[in-house]
Amino acid sequence: MATLDELLARIGHACCGHDVCAFSRSLLDDTQQLTRSNRPRFLRKAATAFRIAFVPRFEEDIRLKQASGYATICNELSRQSGGQAGAELCKALAARLSRLDHALMEQVGFRSLSLFACSFGRHSASSECRDSTIRIAELCRDTSETLHDLTGLHLSLLVNGFSKWPDQPALREAAVTIATEIICRMRSDDRLSAFTQQHLATLVNGFGKWRGAECFHAAVARIADELLRRSDRLSDFTQQQLASLVNVFSKWPEASSCRKAAIAISNELLRRSDQLSDFSQQRLAKLVNGFSRWPGEFAPRKATVKLAGELVHRALSVGQLGDFTRHELASLVNGFSKWTKEAACLTATVAIADEVIRHTRRAERLSCFRYQELGMLVNGFSKWRQDTTCRRATIEIADEVLARSRVADGVSCITDQGLANLVNGFSKWPQQASLRDATAVIAQEVVCRARRAGQLSEFTPQGLAILLNGFSKWPTTVPLREASTAIAHEVLSRACRTDGLSHFTHRGLAILANGFSKWRQEASSRHATVAIAEEILRRTYQIREFSEQELAQLVRAFGSRPEEVTSREVVVVISEEVLRRLTETARFTEQEFAYLGNGLTKWPEVAICRRAAAAIGDLRALRDGQRT
Repeated sequence: MATLDELLARIGHACCGHDVCAFSRSLLDDTQQLTRSNRPRFLRKAATAFRIAFVPRFEEDIRLKQASGYATICNELSRQSGGQAGAELCKALAARLSRLDHALMEQVGFRSLSLFACSFGRHSASSECRDSTIRIAELCRDTSETLHDLTGLHLSLLVNGFSKWPDQPALREAAVTIATEIICRMRSDDRLSAFTQQHLATLVNGFGKWRGAECFHAAVARIADELLRRSDRLSDFTQQQLASLVNVFSKWPEASSCRKAAIAISNELLRRSDQLSDFSQQRLAKLVNGFSRWPGEFAPRKATVKLAGELVHRALSVGQLGDFTRHELASLVNGFSKWTKEAACLTATVAIADEVIRHTRRAERLSCFRYQELGMLVNGFSKWRQDTTCRRATIEIADEVLARSRVADGVSCITDQGLANLVNGFSKWPQQASLRDATAVIAQEVVCRARRAGQLSEFTPQGLAILLNGFSKWPTTVPLREASTAIAHEVLSRACRTDGLSHFTHRGLAILANGFSKWRQEASSRHATVAIAEEILRRTYQIREFSEQELAQLVRAFGSRPEEVTSREVVVVISEEVLRRLTETARFTEQEFAYLGNGLTKWPEVAICRRAAAAIGDLRALRDGQRT
């Protein structure tokens, strides 16, 4: 076995002879003889030697058809084990590659370019690496026919590199070209059978960085189909690959193939339940958060229960969850919150709440958490509002929000989604003064954003509904009333557009109407409620799609404004639907019956409302009699 000095001497000899092949052999083969402690040192020295001896000759060696050697060496030395010297080598090669003319770029070839792209992607903060990857992407986009001859390895390496800068148009366009190639191959006889598990996982992980284009959705769905064809060989996939696949499939939960593939992975994890202790914290978080997109499926639920048990075991064995990152803790709580009836999910969430409380006893308290993470935690904890630990953790987070609000730009950096998550969670404990105060701070930020832009157009329909619903828990608090007025103006602004309020879901409309009813004296709330009523009247043909809860909320809301003609017209439509459902198996809860009964009495002169109210009364009396 060669010593470190002997291997360095071989590297030096290859540099003196400008022999790329000899350097590559020594790098890939001889390093296997080194100990774990010596190998990083060798790689760092090799990177420095290669940068000095070979990088200046890059263009010349490309003409001598030595591109594959450069690409292989760059791929090896750009890894973490190459250290800073490897990173500097990667940047130097990127700078030289980005300056090649079109003819030389083609001479490099996509097999080598794919290795370069993957290498450059490891250093996404480097402008040299970014610019060089863009050059590779432009060539890929403009000569798409050359992709037909590439293997799954090269395609996956290209996508992996491109995905490190998802906001760059050229990289997205090149990824579209590769996604189209994947879709075309699925139509051929061999499909994707030649692709290894790593190729499939890498492609899916890369495509998942771009959700907007239909081709990425289609390519991921095709790969999910390929995964299903290999359902008897899922044991060949590593933990990391399975976690990455679930993480991306969950971005398209409505796609049948993605759902079925996630279920297949769930079953594979259940078969590996005795190996869960080997899963890293990141993989546990990805799996739990991914499976939560299919809360109605049996296998993902059972797999999540097993993962929750593993989390609790780790918490009990070491007394804390300090090895988990803040983002992982937030992702876990977000995932577990989709299965509130599972005791294991509650126990795991309480363990995370304990960890959050533990953070508050340290000097930095919760200052190390980002707002996005705090929002996810609060939103998840609120699903178990009866649990005292979840409540205590939420109060601590509210105190953190209040503390940050006292400094300049304290809450202005929170995303729209973060604001909605925080408000939704805080509103579940309306009796807590600190939660009300933190919500008031967020309401003031919503008002500021409305004044700055003149509107709240950046908020999604769901986000507006969640905010208003939360603010309505404290209707007498001034900042919350002002924020509700700003939301009402935004709803009215959207109602005036060509598509009106068509982007709001049935549930969103019901939540908004119910929220505005808490400020019935406000003119803006009244006008917004009328706009919502008009939208529902346009959806009369969809009334059967509204849930019992949504129907009850709407009757309750419009019942607070019986003087409005549109309120009466909507309640008439709902009354007909309620009577229809009462002739079948009624699924209304007692609370929903109460909302309906109270609301319908506001129009005693309308026959259909009287009939519906009477039918509800008879059914409630019958239920009371059966109970007694």
